[in-house]
Amino acid sequence: MILVRDEKLLISFGNHLAKTRKSKGLSQEKLAFTASVSLSQISRLERGLINPTLSTLFALSKGLDIPLKELTDF
Repeated sequence: MILVRDEKLLISFGNHLAKTRKSKGLSQEKLAFTASVSLSQISRLERGLINPTLSTLFALSKGLDIPLKELTDF
């Protein structure tokens, strides 16, 4: 089985996540708390190191108080 990772996509998502978080005035720590996602996971997502699960995307959209579509539209 070959695992396919689109690194450019993950980096673009991470940049979008960081920009959205900052536009809401949230630190990584605050987003981690409000989204119930670990701080290290937020950091790795923003750096494009890991691929978010659907559950994580939903949690992040709730923590950012934005629709899921807005989080994934980058």
